[in-house]
Amino acid sequence: MNKLNDQVRKLLKRLSIREKVITLLFVFVVLSLWADSIFGRFSTLNEFREKAEKELIYQESRLERDAFYAQEMNRALERVDPSKTYSAIQLSGRIDLLLRQASLAGRSDIDSVKSIEGEIFNDHNISVRLNRISIAQLINFHTLVAAETPYINLQSLRLKANRNNPEELDARFEINSFELINQNPQS
Repeated sequence: MNKLNDQVRKLLKRLSIREKVITLLFVFVVLSLWADSIFGRFSTLNEFREKAEKELIYQESRLERDAFYAQEMNRALERVDPSKTYSAIQLSGRIDLLLRQASLAGRSDIDSVKSIEGEIFNDHNISVRLNRISIAQLINFHTLVAAETPYINLQSLRLKANRNNPEELDARFEINSFELINQNPQS
């Protein structure tokens, strides 16, 4: 160790003042970059720790209320008849039937059903575009859809006056339905 110190002292004695300043600046820059890297890693770790702590608090609150959520879910499921819920195909067919009842089958365009599968129920969404319809036809179709609540729900309705004939409307319905999954499969 003394030999290494002696060699460093000899080297420093041979350097001019300018070279010593440049060497000192180089060492300072390297130490600054190293310290910045260490503090950056520490900051990232601290952010992860805070995020994990918040997630843990949230999960603990959910677990504390688990019995309440289960009770509310069971209460809601008691009000729903699983045989009246619609699968994706049944929803599409039911909307088509409602359009025919409202005499709008020729003026409608039905998009394909988009489904999100879940553990308790599947969520189905469908878009229906109606072109050049009267306000009476719009109200009639809306009434037919509303009569299907809670199994079919109107999520949104966008209306636009037809440019060629302002007495006619172009409408876009976003309709939602759910399919209750059988919780007690019989073997």
